[in-house]
Amino acid sequence: MSFAADLRQRTSKFWHIQRVKALVREHTTLGPNALITVTEVECQDPACLGPATQITILGIDLVRKSFLIHRPVADVTAADMRLPVA
Repeated sequence: MSFAADLRQRTSKFWHIQRVKALVREHTTLGPNALITVTEVECQDPACLGPATQITILGIDLVRKSFLIHRPVADVTAADMRLPVA
């Protein structure tokens, strides 16, 4: 893979990660002080055909909650934001 193609791929993934973080903030009442981490991981479920998106939220109360969406970060939509977070 060329340098330019690798850079485009990394930039695209970074953009989608930031977009998903914004979706989490829009669809929950976490407040500005919560730490949100979004990573693309290999899905361990045999029914999952590709990578999955793991969302980890560390609240101001230091309680950590993790969620797994069975689709790549680029495919995560607002409809996936039915996270059980107050």
